[in-house]
Amino acid sequence: MDDPYLETIDKHWDNIIMMYMTFQERRPIIEFEISSKKIYSYSAEDYIQSLTSRTRNMAKEQYEKAIRNHQFLLFVKDTQNKKLRSYIFDLPDHTN
Repeated sequence: MDDPYLETIDKHWDNIIMMYMTFQERRPIIEFEISSKKIYSYSAEDYIQSLTSRTRNMAKEQYEKAIRNHQFLLFVKDTQNKKLRSYIFDLPDHTN
């Protein structure tokens, strides 16, 4: 399946990972807003609580799995197409 967001994530990867690393001690959730190309760092608990009840449990499980596996959770928010998609990515070796 072809993912419409992976190429955009790749283009902005350095900024996405820099945002995570800036707040890494808080183990944030990162959100990339496609239309504005803005990257946000959120407290995981606050972000998860802001989601719909349908999405909340899935996001919590994904976040916990990501932390256990030295990864981070990225949400891509596409307001134009009314989509919110989550991704789990490995952290670079030099982060803790």
